[in-house]
Amino acid sequence: MILSALCIVKNEANNLPRWLKGMKQVADEIIVTDTGSTDNSREIVRAAGARLYDYKWQNDFAAARNFTLAQATGDMILFLDADEYYPLEVLKKLRLRLGGLFRNPQVAGVLAPRINIDEQAGNRFLDVSPQLRIFRRGLQYQGKIHENIIIPHGMQLVQDDNLFFYHTGYGEGLIKAKLQRNLAMLQAKMTDKAYIKQPIDYRYLLDCYYGLGDLAAAFAVSGICLSYPRQLAHERNYIYKIRAKTAIFLGKPRSEVELILSEAKAQGDWLYFTLLHAAYLYEQGDLAGALSLARTGLEVAPGLDMRNPAYEFLPAMQKILAEGNSR
Repeated sequence: MILSALCIVKNEANNLPRWLKGMKQVADEIIVTDTGSTDNSREIVRAAGARLYDYKWQNDFAAARNFTLAQATGDMILFLDADEYYPLEVLKKLRLRLGGLFRNPQVAGVLAPRINIDEQAGNRFLDVSPQLRIFRRGLQYQGKIHENIIIPHGMQLVQDDNLFFYHTGYGEGLIKAKLQRNLAMLQAKMTDKAYIKQPIDYRYLLDCYYGLGDLAAAFAVSGICLSYPRQLAHERNYIYKIRAKTAIFLGKPRSEVELILSEAKAQGDWLYFTLLHAAYLYEQGDLAGALSLARTGLEVAPGLDMRNPAYEFLPAMQKILAEGNSR
């Protein structure tokens, strides 16, 4: 099978050398679409021997991605952003694993953990979530902002945690500008009288408010999101994550926080919310309760690594266990 590596860029000169180096190790063709760079991104792409296309930016991420898809000839598409990259250990086995996964004609694409790290803070772990970056040729994106792949009826996605990759674009020094841009685009869309609001719009609004530090707005929007249990079922874990954290940061009553955490554990990632609950109890001065939950959670997952979202709480759990065992 032929693998096409694609990317859309604007002023990505700092990230492109690493992206191109990685893609050269796995792809049969490399295609980059430039949407208006003013740095030397284009020169870097040409020097690497990749195919370069120009595309006039139209405030529509799906349109730019679909334009790039139209240039590809491969059977499989690998569409990483310039600030995303695979570690060497994954690059070495990527083609072999994809050959096995795509042998099933019903597989449309592969979900894999995207580990967000802050390069400006020594590659500090931020969070992790499954993302679709590899899929069959012929699929299309939809959505001007927070674009997503349309999965044909009868086809499915598979998850492979061994194909994890890193993302550096959510570092503290970078994320706020991106979120402000996204919020402006989202608000313009949602206030357009001709536009019919979709449940997923509120999920993306939640992301913007939380990332920009408007915790009260994020908490309120999380409630709106939960009023769409069917339409946002696949986003439930993220919604509860933000709802629980904003409730804690806003100093909501303990009874309210614990109710939210109880609902989250029942409907989302049990381990993640159990460890969040333990961290919350510790901050409330309830070491016994925190210790009990920490032990329960870590017994289920004794070898947490960055591919698991609950890895976020590992330092806090180690602190709780150390303090509890010393008494």
